[in-house]
Amino acid sequence: MRFPTSVLIVKTSSLGDIVQSFDVLDDLRCRFPSVSIDWAVEASFAPIVAAHPLVRRVIPLDLKRRRHLWTAFKELRKEQYDLVFDLQGNCKSGAITLLARAKVKVGYSFQSVREWPNILATHVRFTISKQKNIRFYYLELIQRYFQTTGPQVSLNQTGVRFKIETEEKKKISQILSQAPAGLKIMVCPGSKWINKQMKNETLAGFLQRIEQGYGASFFLIWGGEAEQILCNEMAKQLHSAFVVEKLALPTWQNLMNEMDCVIAVDSSALHLCGTTATPSFSVFGPSASHIFKPIGRHHFTFQGVCPYGQVFEKTCPILRTCSTGACIREITVEELFRAFQNQYHFE
Repeated sequence: MRFPTSVLIVKTSSLGDIVQSFDVLDDLRCRFPSVSIDWAVEASFAPIVAAHPLVRRVIPLDLKRRRHLWTAFKELRKEQYDLVFDLQGNCKSGAITLLARAKVKVGYSFQSVREWPNILATHVRFTISKQKNIRFYYLELIQRYFQTTGPQVSLNQTGVRFKIETEEKKKISQILSQAPAGLKIMVCPGSKWINKQMKNETLAGFLQRIEQGYGASFFLIWGGEAEQILCNEMAKQLHSAFVVEKLALPTWQNLMNEMDCVIAVDSSALHLCGTTATPSFSVFGPSASHIFKPIGRHHFTFQGVCPYGQVFEKTCPILRTCSTGACIREITVEELFRAFQNQYHFE
């Protein structure tokens, strides 16, 4: 098999899924140090992909605006690739893969693909179990094509730093200068789904216990207005807590690299932490931690239990409709702090 010199990744959305698929970049570069990697992605997510240091060129696709289709088409067809890997596996990514110029197009089989018409766009297809960690679901497609099994190429446990401008680096230094010396913990309480969020009082009590036991300073991160209000209220209950201004994702990722730990729920924040070398402690309820947690021994989780007997392999079927969210909202401060103590041993 001739070594590829150029590869196109087709992974268009969503933010969390894109970030979780970044490990394929490390895998490809580890195999082929001189390979050029381009990425086709929805235009709204292009900045985060462009910030990754292993991506040469981003092809932003705004398929909802007809006047941009021709520009996107020309950009997609600009280069002849050795390989295309369709990591998305749906009809939209299939159309992109079909239009791309490549000698070989690789994707998922009928059993593993998200939408079956996608298989019409690929030449080589593999059946990958959907019950493994989502990062390995993406990685194994590359590994199977290059005829390896398991994590043949080690995942990047040293992390990466996304590309940011000098002014953003100065902003990070200013944020860090607020805290005294000692343990620095980033807290990301938000999630798209309310039933993935802890009770505010539980999270505050948990952080108070960490503050008392470890003398930590907290950097509170928010996305929307409701999360900002929550973070402001929480900061009042802690001795050393700072509500961080809203940051661009690449800047946020660089700030994560400066932390000793990130505390989050199953969210884009947690997946972003997985691109760094920073340890994480995450709390899961209606989603399976073994599927969605970052990979590595420095990432720890607490999995809540459903009191109603719901059993699921990846995501609870009543995630959006459960009226109590008890699997995560009834977790106690003592349970969380005990798990944190058992898993973390800071120097």
